[in-house]
Amino acid sequence: MSLIVKHKNIKRIVFPAFMLSTSFVWGQEAVNDTVKNTKDIEEVVVIGYGKVKKSDLTGSVSSVSAKDLAATPAMNALQALQGRAAGLNIVTAGGAPGAGANVTVRGGSSITQSSDPLYIVDGFQLDNALNVINPNDIESIDVLKGASAIAIYGARGSNGIIVIKTKSGKKGRTVINYNTFMSFDMLSKKLDMLSNPEQYVKYQYELGVLQSKPSAWSNVFDNNLGTDSPGFYSGAFERIANRYGSAAALDWQEKMLGGTGVTQNHNVNVSAGNEKTQAFISYNYNKQDGLLQNFSETRNSLRANITSELYKGVRVDFNTMFTNNSVNGGGAYSGMKKILLQPITGGTLFTQDELFNTQTFPDFSALDSGFDTENPYIETQASTSNKRTRTFVANAGIEFDFLKNFTWRTAGQYSWTNSKSTSFSDQNSRAFLTDPINTGINGNIANAETFRYQITNTLNYNKTFGEKHKVNALIGNEIWYEESEGSSMRLTKFPYPNFGLDDIANATVADKNTDRSSNSLLSYFARVNYNYDNRYLITGTIRADGSSKFAEGSRWGYFPSVAGAWRVSQENFWQGHKIDKIVNDFKLRIEYGVTGNNGVANNLWRTNVLLTDYPINNTQGYPAYVTSTNWGNRDLQWEELRTTNIGVDLAFFNNRIKLTSEWYNNNVSKMLFESVLPVSSGYSRQYQNIGSMRNRGMEFTLNTVNLKSENFRWTTDLNISFNKSKVLSLEDGRQDRQFSVGGSRTGMVTYYATVGEELGDMYGYIYQGVYTTDDFTQNPDGSLTLNPGVVKPATGTPKPGDMKFAADNEAGDQFTRKMQKIGNGTPDFIGGISNNFSYKGFDLAVFMKFSVGNDIYNATKQSLSPYAMFQNVPSEFGNNYYHLIDPNTGQATTNLNRLRELNPDENARLWSLSNANTVNIGYPSSYYVEDGSYLRVAQITLGYSFAKEFLNKVMLTNARIYFTVNNVATITGYSGYDPEVSAASGVTVTPGYDSSTYPRSRSYVLGLNLTF
Repeated sequence: MSLIVKHKNIKRIVFPAFMLSTSFVWGQEAVNDTVKNTKDIEEVVVIGYGKVKKSDLTGSVSSVSAKDLAATPAMNALQALQGRAAGLNIVTAGGAPGAGANVTVRGGSSITQSSDPLYIVDGFQLDNALNVINPNDIESIDVLKGASAIAIYGARGSNGIIVIKTKSGKKGRTVINYNTFMSFDMLSKKLDMLSNPEQYVKYQYELGVLQSKPSAWSNVFDNNLGTDSPGFYSGAFERIANRYGSAAALDWQEKMLGGTGVTQNHNVNVSAGNEKTQAFISYNYNKQDGLLQNFSETRNSLRANITSELYKGVRVDFNTMFTNNSVNGGGAYSGMKKILLQPITGGTLFTQDELFNTQTFPDFSALDSGFDTENPYIETQASTSNKRTRTFVANAGIEFDFLKNFTWRTAGQYSWTNSKSTSFSDQNSRAFLTDPINTGINGNIANAETFRYQITNTLNYNKTFGEKHKVNALIGNEIWYEESEGSSMRLTKFPYPNFGLDDIANATVADKNTDRSSNSLLSYFARVNYNYDNRYLITGTIRADGSSKFAEGSRWGYFPSVAGAWRVSQENFWQGHKIDKIVNDFKLRIEYGVTGNNGVANNLWRTNVLLTDYPINNTQGYPAYVTSTNWGNRDLQWEELRTTNIGVDLAFFNNRIKLTSEWYNNNVSKMLFESVLPVSSGYSRQYQNIGSMRNRGMEFTLNTVNLKSENFRWTTDLNISFNKSKVLSLEDGRQDRQFSVGGSRTGMVTYYATVGEELGDMYGYIYQGVYTTDDFTQNPDGSLTLNPGVVKPATGTPKPGDMKFAADNEAGDQFTRKMQKIGNGTPDFIGGISNNFSYKGFDLAVFMKFSVGNDIYNATKQSLSPYAMFQNVPSEFGNNYYHLIDPNTGQATTNLNRLRELNPDENARLWSLSNANTVNIGYPSSYYVEDGSYLRVAQITLGYSFAKEFLNKVMLTNARIYFTVNNVATITGYSGYDPEVSAASGVTVTPGYDSSTYPRSRSYVLGLNLTF
């Protein structure tokens, strides 16, 4: 049985039925099973400054448990969370150790500013928490999405809130857990590059002749034979065949990425406690080596907490954490094209061994100045980088009950983060080789330090009136303060030999910088929950936030929300009837509220004054003060999100099937925009509250128990999210904003945010193949004339083999370089599906995730287009470019008949190696836009838990061994390394950009879980 999905942007994909969550229960046994899963009904969800039974929720929340996270052996919680929560989209920047990720909830709420959600860990704000917290320490993750859930946090709530609850000690005997795994990472896919030396050298010959560089070609591939030698041109193809027909090729992908990266993880935690006091302590060590040399990540983390009831009704808690993280290689690698473009043969200039082990960049670049791809093997040794980050967090709280129904809590947190980033390029690096005098051996040092504190006071009232009226009320206030400072130095002209950055005394300080900033929030909030007979639920919240990021008079924002829920299944007309046996839980929810965002830099409300030098009588050294080019705005204020959410919760067949569906409408107004000012103002830019946008969508979460017997169980969890954004307004009189990504050598595309359109629109030129001989008439003198009706290029006269772009003028007969929409990087829907099987001591989990309807701008493919000699090209190009060189003469021909003979399938050919095309390939083009839809079998885990009889003999309470394969297989039409990519920083406005991204590996994991 299978399900066939058709979509305008994706070919037919057949989903085997066993992979999909079923909305029905298999077998008669399921219908007759009367055991209710009351544990799920009473599941507790952590919300703002408290927790609530899941059945009493009025807001939109997606939850992920510790069990779900533990099923994914991962370096951090970000990796473990991908695809497991509806409405949460996590796209990693690549597969390098320490690579960052873009996290958005329901599409984010900003265009130019950060769309990162707010992270709350055990009641306190912690930036980048999913990267900082040891995933083994996480008890649960709740993603707050609706107004009722997020308005209580006010500040930055518009981007969604991820609430993390960490593990704590339990009452009872002391329990020791040891979890470990070892992972072996291998390249999951290789790009198909030209690998035949004879084809490669023929391609190089044609490129050299057409670019008037035959001598450079000869220097490398023809033993420096003079171009005036008899038969140099006419005999070139014969000499190539004789010399390279059986030559070996150097596979750079195999050499650089074909090894095995090893990851090892060790985690131990101890839980102990009695009726009064519980304690928990854990330690984690994780070391990941990348596929590339000098790329790795090492993480050490230590965490401890203690909770205690000092007296009856008086409780205290203390929590502390320290993390030390070190990333070599910077967490990303922008040089994949440097691996792919390397020559596959050194010709007569270098042996294959010299080609790999020598920094050949000076030799090749001297022959062709366009050659810009240094030897990656040498460069990854010569240019190194490291970022070390240390984070310390401590929080404590005390709460006490009084007057029977009241609870007061005071809690505070202090966090400190220190990071040091270094990079160093020695005498073998490209930086030294291109500028040995002014730059030479060089390096960078940057230090940053941030500390924060938060103090929260809350008063909670909880009272049941009669038997049906339950009231829970909360009031509180909060103070949050952050201060950061940093310094950096760029150093050049190190002597040789040297001690690197350990001794900079003899280096030259080329640039230096320091900065310091602070910001704070003062907040007041209140919430009331009313529950009548478990049927009617009402929640109202209000929060007021004052931010130092705004000037006096504009600092305060007010964020109210209201939500209601009706548990229809608790009504008398529902219970006791036939429908109650089928649909045993039915709840309707609706909520509306306002949240805010102050996610801009500090002090934008004031205009800074800068010290400069004012020459008098042509003499430097006279200090002067000028205002900065950015004009402060004292009227700058909070960005606002108004959100509406309607939800339905259903449970069927005694909770064997659970379905949650949500519809939401998020409208953002007074957006924080960096606006370009007219030159007449005397300033260049100013932050303003301008523009508005909308995110609207639906989410579905389905959990089923498909089969259940004494020894066998099969469950499925499916989530799917649909989101569509729309830009409602921008600056007065402006219909669009442009965001250019990339460069001429790395692949460049322009994204537009256009009023009335969704975000993620890619703009460029529409590629229509190449000009063929049918497009021309040959004149008696041999010249060519473009036939009537054939689109004319932007400039000049085209030739057969030149790239052809669609007409964009009013007459429809000429290409004028007018930008047109060529794709959109935002998916129509995303999701994940997990199937879990258990039979006696065995367990099997299959997790998949998918994205449908998104385009990817393959800038890597664009950067591999031929623009310089000696560089390799994709095999589809090397085997299929439009030939202009006649092998009989070794020279270019313009004869249409001969060109037809050389290119029998003209319309299927890619462009020629003409000089015109070296310019054309730099244009953003629809040729590089590909369907990024995919279905990925992300993880398969097979485990075995040892029987109790064996455990008792070895003094263990639990022992499990498992084998996991990550990144098993991906069904996609995308030709790049991986369709799950976000190489550009602004994923909200510039999604789906892939430029030289470090490939994602396939990993084979062996793990062990022990409990003593």
